[in-house]
Amino acid sequence: MGSLTQVILVILSTCYTNGLSLNDLYPYGTEHGDTMSTRYIGLSEKSIQPPIDNFVRFGQAGFTLQYYSVRSRGSIDFRHEFTAYIRLHLLKTRGAYSYNKIYGRTTADSGLIKRAMDQINEGFPNTFCSTSPPTQLIIATWIDYEKDDSNPGSNFQAIIVTNGSITFGIALYVDVHVTSADETGLSSNINSNSVPADPSFFPFGTTVTKAPTMMLNSNIPGTYIFSLNDIPPDTCSSACFSCKSRLFELVCEIRRINGEDVPTSCNN
Repeated sequence: MGSLTQVILVILSTCYTNGLSLNDLYPYGTEHGDTMSTRYIGLSEKSIQPPIDNFVRFGQAGFTLQYYSVRSRGSIDFRHEFTAYIRLHLLKTRGAYSYNKIYGRTTADSGLIKRAMDQINEGFPNTFCSTSPPTQLIIATWIDYEKDDSNPGSNFQAIIVTNGSITFGIALYVDVHVTSADETGLSSNINSNSVPADPSFFPFGTTVTKAPTMMLNSNIPGTYIFSLNDIPPDTCSSACFSCKSRLFELVCEIRRINGEDVPTSCNN
């Protein structure tokens, strides 16, 4: 009986059958300082201060991201001056927007920054540390997305976590009630060179309806953490890694280059 009880407790402690709820999202709403829009209208473009450097697909072009806007179709636009931009698609479709509610804001709230930093460091150890913590969050929330008489709507959120040179994202999917998305991932247009969205950016591809129940790279279903850095940040110089850890990492890299087998610990 004792062993059976232990097995049940282990299953209950590792199985999240309900996934995320709206209460698990980062605080959103006009009472938290969000700008809100409804239906087809996205949120007005806002400046990013300080601008974001080293952003995926922008680093090689030498651009910084100076503006962002939350779009009604489940995406965030990040733009350099003039026309160069990159777009993060969480769940882009071309359906009904009668009940859409879109929220967005930038915040430097220390409690929320710590929450995001801890969440990212859990999935990607030593990304942020005391010498290079995040300085701002961009929080975008979509509520009752595509809700209509036959669709209960979808609820999801994106958190952009950055200190200007290190940038990560957190996607939170509470529920999704569309068969599939038209686009997910990143698309861009840099110097008139357009790159379509790559659905492999997310592990569920365009089948976003599965995201709320999937154990992605977090211990909570519906939560996916991803890097938005063009070049991996040098976490060693920022004192996030100890010298011993960095030496071990270099040994793993050398063994891979030489075609040697590497221990499982090299994949951590």
